[in-house]
Amino acid sequence: MKITTTKRKAVMTRRLLIDEDKGDINERADAFIKNFHNQQRIQREESFKRYQEIISRGV
Repeated sequence: MKITTTKRKAVMTRRLLIDEDKGDINERADAFIKNFHNQQRIQREESFKRYQEIISRGV
């Protein structure tokens, strides 16, 4: 499979852009992970509250 010169330049250009924005990507990834963990914590707390309500009703 032969890659054309134009296609190769486009791939290299994209890689350079990604490398330049790497800090920004890392910050966005960290924010995403932090938000994900917070959502998991909230869901766990809500689930526990529902469980406690069910237990207290005797069901």
